[in-house]
Amino acid sequence: MRKQRKWLIAAALLLVVSVFPHFGSSEGDIRVLAEQETASEGASGEEAASAEQAAGDAAGEEAPADAAATDTAEAAAVSVDEGAGAETGEVKLYPVTAVKEIAANDALTMYIDEDTGNIRLVDNKTKKEWLGTPQVPRTTMPNNKKFMDAAVHIKYTEGVDTVQTYLAKEKENKLAIEYLEDGAKVTFSFVKEKLELVVVYRLLKDGFEVTVPEDSIKETGKARFVSIEPLPFWNAAASTDEGALFLPDGSGALMTYKATHPQYFAGYSEVIYGADPAYLSRTNENIIEEIWRQQPSPKESIALPVFGNYRNGIGSLGIVTKGQYDAKVNGTPSGIRAIDYYRTSTEFVYRWDDIIFIGTSGQIPFFQGEWIKGDRQLRYVLLQDEKADYVGMAQAYGAYLKEEQGVKPAEQTAAPIRVKLLGGILRDEVLGNTFIAMTTFDEARKIIDEFQAKGVSNLELTLSGWSQDGIYGDQPDHFPVEKKLGGAKELKELAAYAANKGVTLYLEANYARAFSESDGMSKNKDSIRGMDREAAVSTDYYIGSRWNRDSRTYYWMKPERVISEHLNNELDDYKKLGVSGVHFAYWGNTLYSDLDTKAYLPREKTASAWVEATNAVRETTGGASVDYGFGYMLGHVDSIVGAPLDSSHFIYNDETVPFYQIAVRGLVPYTAGAANLREDARNELLRMVEYGALPSLELTYEPTSKLQRTMEDRLWSSEYTGWLDSSVQEYKELEQIYTATLGQHIADHEKLGNAVYRTTYGNGTQVIVNYGASDATVDGVTVPAAGYAMRNGGN
Repeated sequence: MRKQRKWLIAAALLLVVSVFPHFGSSEGDIRVLAEQETASEGASGEEAASAEQAAGDAAGEEAPADAAATDTAEAAAVSVDEGAGAETGEVKLYPVTAVKEIAANDALTMYIDEDTGNIRLVDNKTKKEWLGTPQVPRTTMPNNKKFMDAAVHIKYTEGVDTVQTYLAKEKENKLAIEYLEDGAKVTFSFVKEKLELVVVYRLLKDGFEVTVPEDSIKETGKARFVSIEPLPFWNAAASTDEGALFLPDGSGALMTYKATHPQYFAGYSEVIYGADPAYLSRTNENIIEEIWRQQPSPKESIALPVFGNYRNGIGSLGIVTKGQYDAKVNGTPSGIRAIDYYRTSTEFVYRWDDIIFIGTSGQIPFFQGEWIKGDRQLRYVLLQDEKADYVGMAQAYGAYLKEEQGVKPAEQTAAPIRVKLLGGILRDEVLGNTFIAMTTFDEARKIIDEFQAKGVSNLELTLSGWSQDGIYGDQPDHFPVEKKLGGAKELKELAAYAANKGVTLYLEANYARAFSESDGMSKNKDSIRGMDREAAVSTDYYIGSRWNRDSRTYYWMKPERVISEHLNNELDDYKKLGVSGVHFAYWGNTLYSDLDTKAYLPREKTASAWVEATNAVRETTGGASVDYGFGYMLGHVDSIVGAPLDSSHFIYNDETVPFYQIAVRGLVPYTAGAANLREDARNELLRMVEYGALPSLELTYEPTSKLQRTMEDRLWSSEYTGWLDSSVQEYKELEQIYTATLGQHIADHEKLGNAVYRTTYGNGTQVIVNYGASDATVDGVTVPAAGYAMRNGGN
């Protein structure tokens, strides 16, 4: 009796631990109440009974046998028999419960758990399986078992806080399954909250699809949906498994499975395509009253709507095919909520929250009234054996882009240096301001000549600050051309001169973020609105403190209005100049909505408007490019400037990987960040080589010192004469690699040692990079310390 009491006490303590650490879950900055399991279930005594049963299991009581567990290869390998477990000392596992077959094709069979709505897939040939919820030890606390078994987690609000729930949390909740020819339609009813949704599973030849239809969302009480997270434990991995979570952080990051690691209080939870600047609290860390705000620590954005995991030779790539513009990718390490499993998923957001200021009341939390409409959809591609890693996932996504999204490879006939030249900018004076010409159109010619005289004929030039009053002049109006740089006549002559020299010339345009003192915009008509219905303000920040610089205020512009009233009116002007294309600032690295109650525009519509406008510019001028390269722009631009080559290095992530590059290389060329702005010159050069990126520079003809007292404080070293020789030398050293890998996709990427990596291209060319302090030898090839080597064609 005393032993049994000890087991009950231990079980109760574990139950408290399983509930309380909810503050450490990977739920981002949404406020989540601690789950009130005891309030919902304790009154009936069910909680105590469950705890007692768990204690009994742990003490060695007989476990019920489940013949269905022998249906799968993995379950067959694990004993669920009490006698066998007692003899071997193995920890017993719960049996697989998704045993009802609902769909099958030549490759796969799908099963469903009729109690939870969760699913399992089995490969018909290899018998390998993917579980919607892992087989956990019978010592797992009941609340966590229910939490993990749930096919969907939801968050809802009744006006102030956000509460998370799931089907088994309340015994009144209901589930109904309608079987379809290729899957099932599962209705989840949360009775107490009066919320309802449908999840549709459909089996595909290489995986399956999960859809939450728009018309299935029902809110008939006070509660309102905040987010829906389907299959939160899909293919979850134990700490002892071999593999990793793939997170789309920048170029890509891996969270490897480890039995021992520091205690984490939160995991990865980031918004696809970055935070929406229409929401004050999404893009600022600390907010004091209405005027002071602090920028979060620098981090990379999610550029592609993907995520994944792999364990013990089986993996899956998740692709967010609908609803990606308002969704998060979650990656949770083991230990969060006292759950010893790694998991990754997508959380679809139906309502964003923000803070507003009313009088002297301070910060007031506020949710969107209407939920963001549209279907939500995920596609899972299942991978096995050598394909079950980040390389296989990236290749699968690249195939998806080509075969299902219709992304066609951009024509690549050369590997150029991308050089951005700053034309002009206004400088503040005691009275008024002065226009500072940093690179005239005639001086741009001289820069072309000097590069080519030194043997670099492959150039792509981008001019910024070429409009009247320079870079922050009359945006979003870009014409007339600034006369002090040479005017429209000399710009047209420069375009013709560049074309004759084989140099492409792009003009940078900003149709997204206008300076508040610009004469080209109207704050009331052109700027988007935030949650408080006021114009959404953007600012620059001090580098050291990250607090806003209130002297530099900008407004994000209404996408459809700025395109119809400004960009479309300037198409003929671009055409007359004869330039090679237009580089769109912000369109590839920032995405926002417009919360104007009279003309609401979700992020999806913003992206669509930008894509349509980009296509129109390409048809008119012949080319278009963007920065960073968010996924919605793929197939609509001819190059990407400053593609993500790093991750954010969050404490729970272990390695940065080139997922982005493996997926898009061969489809569109991309550059690294500007060589003259590198923070770690040698390592950034090596990363550029390893990831197959082209070089870029941001230069001026005039000395950088002339930029003092201007709003351009990034270019701390820009005078072209100081960078000409070194950039030419660097390019010539890499030219052989660029020539050998031109237009080639990345076929493989390997970590060969602690600091040695090998990238293999489609034609067999291998590039080996050594970040170490001593030479390395790979297959007979010596790679110098902090250097690189190439094996052409694998020979």
